[in-house]
Amino acid sequence: MNLQHALERMPQKGPMLLIEQVVSADASDIHCIACDHTSADYPLRLDGRLMPVSLVELGAQAAAAHASIIAIGDHHAGLLLALHRVEVTNPGALDSGERLHAHATQLHFDEGGARYSFTVTAGERAILTGQAMLKMEAVTP
Repeated sequence: MNLQHALERMPQKGPMLLIEQVVSADASDIHCIACDHTSADYPLRLDGRLMPVSLVELGAQAAAAHASIIAIGDHHAGLLLALHRVEVTNPGALDSGERLHAHATQLHFDEGGARYSFTVTAGERAILTGQAMLKMEAVTP
């Protein structure tokens, strides 16, 4: 499968699709490069500021892209049910201007939902880590 095709099937469209490229994906992991977060109109900015904790959306989108590639294989709708162990580890890394990367690892997947751990990095520095519980299902486009 073309990894970019997974992004076309994401429920997020337009500026709310925060992932620009899927670099790699295997049975348990995905690595994505985010859209440019330095833009003044980046959709997660609030009053011009990008708060590191808002990057949980980027981690959740990486997890959803992985589920689309590995488990669902189709257009899907999704819901972020819960976040666990979210930790902002290096908020200053956002100021570097380096592209953000999202890494997600599948911890569990069944018809009831999926659980992923995720890390958002700028270069080699982790900005945010956590776990997300998702409910996803295939839909007709």
